[in-house]
Amino acid sequence: MNALAEAFARLRAELAVNARLRAGAWAVAAILAVYGLLVQSDRVEAAHTIYMGDADRLDRARDLLTRADLPTLLEAERERGATLTERFWHAETQGLAQAQLQAALSEIVTDLEFRSPRIQSGAIIPVDYAPGLWRVQAQFNGIYEPGAELQVLHALATHPKKLVVDRLDLRSRDRRMTLLVSAWFAGIEDAEPTSRS
Repeated sequence: MNALAEAFARLRAELAVNARLRAGAWAVAAILAVYGLLVQSDRVEAAHTIYMGDADRLDRARDLLTRADLPTLLEAERERGATLTERFWHAETQGLAQAQLQAALSEIVTDLEFRSPRIQSGAIIPVDYAPGLWRVQAQFNGIYEPGAELQVLHALATHPKKLVVDRLDLRSRDRRMTLLVSAWFAGIEDAEPTSRS
């Protein structure tokens, strides 16, 4: 007889003689059985929840397929997407994107009363939540005449392409304006983000 069979035979003999040991063994077996049922119940409940979620999504998908106005909604969404895409800037490379943004800023401030205007390229950062979209920044510095600061903000807000003012610093002592502007570009080939100071 091997050692395992001998140990099992001794355990059976001890269980036959000792009533407390028998009761303890049954209690341990009952606890393990209850624990196993609880674990299995949790698994069944999780599977049921997943199944019900999938069934609900399937029902909603079936309802969408039976809607008669789905082609109309799809066309309206495409038109909204095209309108939104028109507001983005377009460039093939990061350098062209920076040049376009600098040219737009230069065009805006040329007609306004600024002395010593200076435009610098800024960071080019990919937008995490929108693949294929890049945020390009530029900074403008200049000495302004009273009222020119409002005119430049108005020109930025009414520009046909989307321009966003990230930071505006006005120093009244020497009437110096620092303006950080962002534009969103589509079509830039994938490259590493850059930042210039």
